[in-house]
Amino acid sequence: MKVAESKPFRFKQFEVRQSRSAMKVGTDGVLLAAWAMVSDSPRILDAGSGTGVIALICAQRNHAAQIEAIEIDSGSAQDARENFAASPWSNRLRLHEGDFLRIARGEKFDLIISNPPYFSDSLRAINPSRSAARHDDSLPAPAFMLKSSQLLARHGRIAVIFPKTQLERWSREAARFDFYPERICHVFTLPTRDSSRVMVEFSHLHPAEPKMESILIEKSPGLWSEAYKDLMRDYFIKH
Repeated sequence: MKVAESKPFRFKQFEVRQSRSAMKVGTDGVLLAAWAMVSDSPRILDAGSGTGVIALICAQRNHAAQIEAIEIDSGSAQDARENFAASPWSNRLRLHEGDFLRIARGEKFDLIISNPPYFSDSLRAINPSRSAARHDDSLPAPAFMLKSSQLLARHGRIAVIFPKTQLERWSREAARFDFYPERICHVFTLPTRDSSRVMVEFSHLHPAEPKMESILIEKSPGLWSEAYKDLMRDYFIKH
């Protein structure tokens, strides 16, 4: 069946085609890729890459990094592969179509970054691919942390974003594999609302207290905050 073409999502230095992708470009992935510490990571793995937008931003931010991405959904993988090939960093980006939990390799990564599926008990989407991208059946926190512990260098870090309600659960599972929050950033969509998301960097350092951060996306509906505009300045065209 022919896939209906849609206009690519244009960033300042690249564009993302997403006609086949289960999950389209969204704030969570872009925010995580812009926030995570990538400058000291020569080897990066984007787990559950979707359209490839996280890997692309990491490539833009770290000009020396070799970045690999893995995506289990075939439509999303096709989009990501084409997006990588069309980008200025095609020689440093590699897409694998398959299951993150089945990766077998000897060389270790310095950073594993992911916008993982996180809904455990909510209603399933009608579209099976979209449902898989949103629900953690195929990539639950315990399995994600176990696999990350096998793939990371000892000094490596994990950067993830998920709903604030999942923080305790993910931190508990991370601790089972000697990973602890090093940085935690609460994401507020509006000043009048509680934080909806958290971005977390886990490492083996086990600090007494993680570095606590926050970012406000909109000062009021439709009006971006200065902090959000600063973070997105190099990526979104309209910010």
